[in-house]
Amino acid sequence: MAEHRIFEFVVSDVTDIAPKNARGFDDRDIQRNMGEKAAYKLELVTSDTRASDITETLSIVLIGYGADSKILVTNVREVVTH
Repeated sequence: MAEHRIFEFVVSDVTDIAPKNARGFDDRDIQRNMGEKAAYKLELVTSDTRASDITETLSIVLIGYGADSKILVTNVREVVTH
């Protein structure tokens, strides 16, 4: 991120509860959902001109994490800080 001069971003600890991860089992007649797994979410705002380079860099970094890694790029019309 420093290479792209991004020094401010948000990292959140989230839970992935996608149906593809759902597995249940009975343990003494107790149904448990084992589909939840730990995940992290990185959020940052950058210009349109830099978004492509940053997305490419993140893709390279995430190669070792398999198909569970996702990159979402969306438009931001306004950023409000407090």
